[in-house]
Amino acid sequence: MIESKLISKALFTDKSFNNLEELLVQTGIKSYASMEQTHSNEIAHVNKSGTYKSDGIFTSSKNLGLVVKTADCMPIFLKDKISIGAVHVGWKGVKNKIINNALKNFKLNELLMSVGPHAQSCCYEVKEDVSKYLYKYIDKRDGKEYLNMSQSLLDLSYKIGFNIEVSSICTICSSSYNSYRENKTSKRQYGFIWL
Repeated sequence: MIESKLISKALFTDKSFNNLEELLVQTGIKSYASMEQTHSNEIAHVNKSGTYKSDGIFTSSKNLGLVVKTADCMPIFLKDKISIGAVHVGWKGVKNKIINNALKNFKLNELLMSVGPHAQSCCYEVKEDVSKYLYKYIDKRDGKEYLNMSQSLLDLSYKIGFNIEVSSICTICSSSYNSYRENKTSKRQYGFIWL
């Protein structure tokens, strides 16, 4: 389990941890909200437990944890002085600027962003159907193209001026993490944030 260094009540699990109820016990949080995660650019404001039709959720309710599930996509946490958010971002989310939609719900001069383990450019090979949209974030090696998803967030942080931390762990090449690209697993890591 990795605790965010930037956001005090935020953590990312690895594949050894597969019981969400255990997280609730460890953190003392009684309920949580999660997302359907369909690679949309929808953000939902939530104030009670449930599964929301979105790829991003935010709340200012205490004792309501927010959950994001990933197995190569970026699990992203957002926090300002009032609200927290959890966002699920894959290449479609980068293309459709879901994070820009999420940022509309936060005070940018107070914003903290934490990005957990995800597919990194060391391993995340893509074809022209992806690279044609995200060419600014493509690393080319040996005639192949590799996507650096988190660079889009670093660029945004530089432009807007919020604080960001990005995990250097690649879910594809680290055996400690579930990776859909590696073996089509249905298992996921959890990201969990609370107030």
